[in-house]
Amino acid sequence: MNSTAELHSAPAGERQQLPSTVLVADGDQVFRTRLCRLLEGLGYDVVAEASSALEVTKLLRSAEPELVVMDLSLARSVGFRAERLGGLLRRPPKVVLLTGDAGHEGLAEALDAGARGFVTKDLDAALLDSVLGHVLADGCAIAPELFGGLMDKPTGSRTRFTRAHPRVGLLNDSERHVLQLLGCGFENARIAEELHLSRASVKTYVSRLLGKLHLENRTQAALVANETGLARQVAVAA
Repeated sequence: MNSTAELHSAPAGERQQLPSTVLVADGDQVFRTRLCRLLEGLGYDVVAEASSALEVTKLLRSAEPELVVMDLSLARSVGFRAERLGGLLRRPPKVVLLTGDAGHEGLAEALDAGARGFVTKDLDAALLDSVLGHVLADGCAIAPELFGGLMDKPTGSRTRFTRAHPRVGLLNDSERHVLQLLGCGFENARIAEELHLSRASVKTYVSRLLGKLHLENRTQAALVANETGLARQVAVAA
């Protein structure tokens, strides 16, 4: 299976020159050690490890990581929302969740709560690096097998995305183009560049299309764009 960015809802972009700081949270010490070594090999700075919800909360305050890479079941104990996880921090971390179950019902809940990335526990180095890099660039990234599992669900987020499809026809051309690029995971600055718009205009279009589609955030809009095939209609430069 390919592990390129085209499989994700994620923007193109280079990672920062300085190593990004990561908190790794998983109850399995053996797996956690393997993950930490992999992340360090990819150039990330693992600043803390946690094996419980209590440790996650404590280490978030002391380490203030940019990223939290956390087991999905553990995240359910802590609370998915990044703002909640980093409530006492100046800048909340971006949350990427790990799971071994492509059909786990918690994926939709985590998405609604603000998680930015999802990846399996296979520890595919290229895929993991792609997901984390795109999340750091303010996008969202979902491993292809997890994306399929999420879209197969008949309830929860899946139902809302399905109901949003007929409303895509309510979008004007500009809103539709913005939705297409959201499906590619582009941030506002990149969308503005691609469509020759101001950032303020892009922000307005994003707000309008979310309202018309009855969606809550950009991540949900990106999933709608991918599920309807809109994102695949965009020729994205490598």
